[in-house]
Amino acid sequence: RGGPILLDDRVLIEGHACIQGEILIEHQVEISGRAAVIAFDGNTIHLRGPKVINGEDRITRTPLVGSL
Repeated sequence: RGGPILLDDRVLIEGHACIQGEILIEHQVEISGRAAVIAFDGNTIHLRGPKVINGEDRITRTPLVGSL
């Protein structure tokens, strides 16, 4: 859901992984299982490898309290 999503240079997403929001994933990143990468409210997440995100791992980014 959401977007845009940019995938570049040997990215593997498999299983029931959830990718949501503005996400940039590049350079040997593997996301599998029930892992989730979620960017809320116009924030962007940039994942650059090599990294393995799997199982029940969650990566989120939300606005800082007080910055609104």
